[in-house]
Amino acid sequence: MEDYVTDFNAALSIDEFSFDNPKNKAGGKWNRLKSLRRSDADFARIEQLFQKGWRHQEKSKRWVSHIFKVLSSDDILRPYLEYRTQVHSASAARAPFQTPGNEQLLFHGTTRCCLLAENEDSVRLCGLPDCFLCCIIRKSFDVRKCGSKHKFRRFGTGIYSTGCSSKADDYVANKNEKARFRVVLVNRVVVGKAFKRKHNAVNLTRAPTGHHSVHGEPGVDLNYEETVVYDNDAIRPAYIVVYGDPPARPPSKVKALFSLFKTPLAS
Repeated sequence: MEDYVTDFNAALSIDEFSFDNPKNKAGGKWNRLKSLRRSDADFARIEQLFQKGWRHQEKSKRWVSHIFKVLSSDDILRPYLEYRTQVHSASAARAPFQTPGNEQLLFHGTTRCCLLAENEDSVRLCGLPDCFLCCIIRKSFDVRKCGSKHKFRRFGTGIYSTGCSSKADDYVANKNEKARFRVVLVNRVVVGKAFKRKHNAVNLTRAPTGHHSVHGEPGVDLNYEETVVYDNDAIRPAYIVVYGDPPARPPSKVKALFSLFKTPLAS
């Protein structure tokens, strides 16, 4: 009986993004992505986050085609969960957070060289070294890769994310000519106590003492917010949003009938 209770409690503590969570077993351990149904609460929540974060007025609103949940092994998740607990415990007394470690869901745009997530059946990662999307999903983020795509580092050498989905879209790139949609990562980020800045600080390699991240605020050097963490264990991919132009609507029966009457009769 004791063994059963122990196993049951252990099951309750399994992270929701783990392969070993019973809710994620259906797809098989090699499938890193779990397609969410439109009726799922997570789909509605992430879609709302994406649309609310689309703030560029010059960019038209995008239609969300699919949302995938990113699944990882416990070896990938454990360092993140331990770091989150550490940040939360160290800050709980003086600055209580609304979420563990002030965890937030933030966007990150990157390069996709394959057709991962192009449809609900495209869930296998590719092995292309320049496909940053698959690299991130496979092993998570690596601060050493900072600047490999964009040389300018506004807040130094760190891992960048944002609550503004249309800003993350600026960094999305499709290298496969067959791709019809764009994809952006939604990540769990341990923001902790953020140091707020409005001016560039390109030489940073860590957050200022007593802080866990840097939050860039709009107004001086930025037009839209961004958050930077400097520890690989402060961030993990959580979802992929697949978006683009809405599908073309077929003409209504009334319009079709109207056009039929306007068609000239053959003489």
